[in-house]
Order: sequence, then structure tokens, then C-alpha cells
Amino acid sequence: MRSENSCNVKITDSHNHIHFRAFRHDMEQVLERAFSSGVTGMLAVGIDPKDCRHALSVAKDHQGIFVSLGIHPQNGGVYHRDDVHALKNMAHDGTVVAVGETGFDLYRTPESVKDQKALFIAHIELARELGLPLVIHDRMAHKETCEVLDDLNAWPLGGVFHCFSGDVQLARLVIRKGFFISIPGVVTFKNSRDLREVVQNIPEEFLLAETDAPYLAPDPYRGKRNEPGYVIKTIEEIAKIKGMDPEEAARITSENFTRLFLRRSRKSTTGVNP
Repeated sequence: MRSENSCNVKITDSHNHIHFRAFRHDMEQVLERAFSSGVTGMLAVGIDPKDCRHALSVAKDHQGIFVSLGIHPQNGGVYHRDDVHALKNMAHDGTVVAVGETGFDLYRTPESVKDQKALFIAHIELARELGLPLVIHDRMAHKETCEVLDDLNAWPLGGVFHCFSGDVQLARLVIRKGFFISIPGVVTFKNSRDLREVVQNIPEEFLLAETDAPYLAPDPYRGKRNEPGYVIKTIEEIAKIKGMDPEEAARITSENFTRLFLRRSRKSTTGVNP
């Protein structure tokens, strides 16, 4: 079975939640559609300890699925510093390639900003201990996010601003600091002018493509449940904006994924050689 897309090379989804309840009834079919359409790699991102364990169980059974361990900023006040550091007990698994998603969400949970900051700092400490990059969640919190990364000298850890929502100025700062920018399906929306400008102005060697499935489905699936296989629509839009073939955009974003998550040396703090 082949998906209806113009891309005939390997494709990578840099951020999803394939392990969420939204896929509990048909996850295998969703993954089969993704793999059959050319998706060969994806990052399943944890949002709390139980969720991380579930992500690891899914990755264990499916080649090409990697995991990021984290506690979502919306869980600030529910979980605390020790809960973040306890995630280290799962980091011995070879599928673990990142820490997060972490940062700030001042859109949905602005009242817990202090707790979110404490969680963010703990994630940075854990990433530094494990030698892993960060997956950043930054929603209406560009200033706050960058200040923490500055104050803790965390930029050298590397990582990605997932579902990038800033402008070109922020994007240039992020890549100058060595982080990647992940483009969601929002870029396919007609009103996504700022995100299109980011794609147009940022060198392709700093771009990733993501679905954030089950959220933010691209056109023509907008409003429906998102799937990892739909990342091709984002890649096709990146290619259109950049004036390149979809195959080239797929190759570049996949190579960027490998460079960020799969070719880094990590510290063996758990007694297991990565």
C-alpha cells in the first residue's frame, strides 16, 4: 500500500504521540499506513512518567520509533523536580534519544509558570547528565524559554523547538544557538504566513518536519486526527516554499533528524553503553 504523495524517499516525523489513547484502537493500522508511505523514523514524545513508559513499550515493538522522556509543562504543579530526575531510570533503553518535551505553555496553563520553570530546569539538568538533546515546548513563552536556556547555559546541549511558533527573528536566534526548528502541519494552513516566512528564511539544515499527532493535522486533513504518515504534507509544503523537490526536502529533514538525535554521543550514566 502506498500513500498518495510525491515523495519516494525516506521520511521522518520528528515529533508525535503515537502512543496516546487517540490511537488505542488502531495504532498498528496507523503505523502501517505511515511505514507504507515511506516513513522510516519517528520520535514518540512522553508527557509524564506513565506516558513515557507506554512510549517505550511501543518503540520496543516497532523498528524506527525512538523516544523522548519528559513531563509536559502543562503538568507543572502535578509533577516536580524529583519526578523529572526519576525518568533517568528509563534512559538505559536504547530507543531513548532526547529529553522533553519541556519548557513553557503560557497559553493553556499560565497560572503554573513557576512550576513549569522548575520542571524545565530539572529537564535541563537531566539532559546534561545523560548527554541528550532537549525537545522544547514553547507556547506564548519565547522570552521565558530563552531566558532559562541563557541562565543555565543550556544551549550547548542542543535540541529542537518543536511545533515552532515564533517569528523569523526568534528562528535566527535559535539556530544561531545551535538548535533545530521543527515545522508542524500548521505550515499548510492558509493563514500561516509567519511560519512560511520562517521556512523561507531559515537554512534547510536546521529544519525538521513533524506531525505532533494526534494534533494539528495538515490540510487536507485539518480538523481530523493527525497521523505520522501525514508528515508528507508538511514536507511537500516545505519543499514548495523552499523551491525544491519533495524528495530533497524529505532527505534533508531526515538527515537533520539523524544528526540531532541519532549521531550524538551520550554519557553512560546507567551502566549501559549507548
